[in-house]
Amino acid sequence: MKLAIAIGITALISSFLSPNLGFTESSLATYVGFLIALVVVLISFEVPAILEHRRVTGERGRLRVLPWALLVAAIFVLISRLAALQPGYLWGVVLGVVFLRTDTSADEGREQAAGALWTLIVAVLAWLALGWVRTTQGTDATFFNIAAQTALAAIIVSGLEAVAFGMMPFRFMPGVAVYRWNRVIWSLLFGVSLFAFFHILIGPTSGYLSSLSAPAWLAALGVFAAFGAFTVLFWAWFRFRPSPVAEAEG
Repeated sequence: MKLAIAIGITALISSFLSPNLGFTESSLATYVGFLIALVVVLISFEVPAILEHRRVTGERGRLRVLPWALLVAAIFVLISRLAALQPGYLWGVVLGVVFLRTDTSADEGREQAAGALWTLIVAVLAWLALGWVRTTQGTDATFFNIAAQTALAAIIVSGLEAVAFGMMPFRFMPGVAVYRWNRVIWSLLFGVSLFAFFHILIGPTSGYLSSLSAPAWLAALGVFAAFGAFTVLFWAWFRFRPSPVAEAEG
């Protein structure tokens, strides 16, 4: 029940990326689209890791809500609205997996790599599907068309962002497990996700932001750089600050 509520709340938060959100049928279609996208991204990101863990240990594991991820999702939406970014920054991974049996570093690396790979594949397929839907359906404001295009766009944005940010080799990111396990596979996943992120979302000539004016495009790139800087600072705070035990002994 908690998982369903968390996904529903996250979909509602994500819906505020739409500047025309209100009590209308199109807004309901937008919400349904985000809801579908969140379920798809969570399945592609978490289920491969669960299946890999079960293959090795026989344990299924269980999903749990990540309250900090809900906060991150809200911050991403708020900044996107303030900066008038379309599409906005969308964080879709709001659930984590809990296992009773401890993974070896190699097992954890394989699990996280599997989740990142499938999420990347799903995001690219959604990108291709969105192009087909836009070609065949155009901009018709039907419930199905709005929900389908919203879902596909949200899968692209949240999927690419989840892998591009998640594969950063910092202690609190899943990428560190992949980095420690196999640096070649980590380099491929991180490199491909960054290329897809910039080509599909950020690229000034090919990405979704290509239709923006130069100042707006620079603002979007600035927001991305700010998120990256925040991630590094967040990691550095926990990596280099003195431990409480050391402070107490001193």
